[in-house]
This record gives sequence, C-alpha cells and structure tokens, in this order.
Amino acid sequence: MRSGWLRGTEQGLIEKYFLGCPGWGTKTWVGRLFPTGTRSTEFLDRYARVFNTVEGNTTFYALPTPDIVARWRDQVTEQFRFCFKFPRTITHDKLLGDCAGEVDEFLARIAPLAIHQLMIQLPPRFDGSQLARLAGFLDQLPAHYHYAVEPRHECFFAGGPADHGLQTLLRERGVDLVVMDARGLHRTKSLTLAEVRGKKPALPVISRATGPRPIVRFVPHEDFAESRAELAQWARDVAAWIAEGKTPTVFLHSPDDTFAPEHAYAFHAMLRNHVDVGELPPWPGGPRQLALI
Repeated sequence: MRSGWLRGTEQGLIEKYFLGCPGWGTKTWVGRLFPTGTRSTEFLDRYARVFNTVEGNTTFYALPTPDIVARWRDQVTEQFRFCFKFPRTITHDKLLGDCAGEVDEFLARIAPLAIHQLMIQLPPRFDGSQLARLAGFLDQLPAHYHYAVEPRHECFFAGGPADHGLQTLLRERGVDLVVMDARGLHRTKSLTLAEVRGKKPALPVISRATGPRPIVRFVPHEDFAESRAELAQWARDVAAWIAEGKTPTVFLHSPDDTFAPEHAYAFHAMLRNHVDVGELPPWPGGPRQLALI
C-alpha cells in the first residue's frame, strides 16, 4: 500500500464521503481518466490517485488469487478503501444458507485489503418470506466489517410488511441499504444498450438509510443531461446524510461505464454546492466531454 495521498497539482482529497466507479479496468478511460499510454497494470494505481473507493464487482463472479490481492494492496494509497460484493455462490446459488465455508474463504481472501463495505446483492427471487434467512446470515458475519444489502424483489419497495421488515432488520443491526438508481438507463431507447438494461433492475428508487454508510449506485441515461436533475437530487440527499453524521458512498456508472469518471466528477461538483467535501484532483487525462459537466 502506498504511503500517503499525493498532493499538489496531481492529487486532491475527498472528504466526508466515498466516491468511485464500477471497477478500475475500463480500457476506454485511457487518454481521459488515465493519461495516454497508461498500461493495464497501472490502472488501479492511477484510479486510486483520483477516487477513494471502488465498486468491486469482480468478487461477485470469482475470487481473486492471493497474488492478485497482494498486488491490489500495494497499488493503492492508505486512504483508499475497497467495496466488494459477496460472491454469487453465496447470495444467488445458496441464498445465504449453508455457506459458512464460502463466506470464510471470501473473507480470508480479501483480508489483506482495506475494506470500506461489503455488499450483499440479493437475487430477484429473494423475497420477504426469506428475511429470517437474511437475519441469520448477518448475525453470523464478523462485526469488524461494515455491510450493505441491495434488495431486488419488488416487495421490498412497496411499503408493506416485507419492506418494513427489511428496514427494521437492517436498522437493528446497523446494516446499510444499497440504493440502485437506474431510472435514466431504463429511459434509453438504444438497442445497443438492451443487454445492459436487462442486467439492471427497473425498481422504484427510494432514498433511505438504515445504517451509518448508505450506498447509492447511479446509472444515468446515455445522454447525461437527461439524468442531471436526478443526480442533483442525490447530491442534496447525500449532503443531508453527511449533515446527520453518516458517511455515504456513491458509485457513478454510465451505460457502458465509459463516461463513469466524468459522471463522478459532475456529482462531486454538485455535492460541493451543498457541503464541503474536499476536492478531486484536476482531470488527469485528456479533455473531458464538456457536455457532461
């Protein structure tokens, strides 16, 4: 792990909240977020000079090798924190049951890394009838990590018993909710984005926090201007959470993640209109898409 956070003209410092993108390996960021000529082995190092967390989706599909984990550890600053998803074998295949071995393996594998939060993404078939299973799973997890749950069944957004039961369960344990806002994505008409839309839930978006570290995952319209008002509202909500003493996390996507860094810069500027959250460094690569900011 690199000691300290780079200062001066190269590096800013985000304060009071965590900001990042989905992953750090998008090749189209070279020449924009990453300077021209950046090699893939340098992506995480460069990414961690700008943002202070990352939405680590890779662990959802497969665990990194110990050597890869060690390399990640050595490429980031002391202030940088990873935010990983639990493997899908735990959340989707076993529905949080009979998976102690898989949980132990996952936690042991990521142990060398500085972790901000671990996300439990529930499958769409995980409904209110299985809340006791979620409670039992959470109660067996080690207390030194922070956890957040992303529900994907419509019953958890309807204001009924399942919805209230989930919120009560999480509040009692200090566990956070992950709010996925993909409204902009689902308003797009592009056929090339049909597969992307199919992977993101089209569920109601409710701004709510059950713990000290609420997470927002925001996927805008392909024309960013179409989602600017929604993102501005999130800036107000995140500012309110900060005022309450919470430490929110915001992950900015784009339909194919190409412009996710620009969107993150735009969000940070919006948030700074409400609360002092420090500065991002000057844009490190080539010219930004000016229509996005």
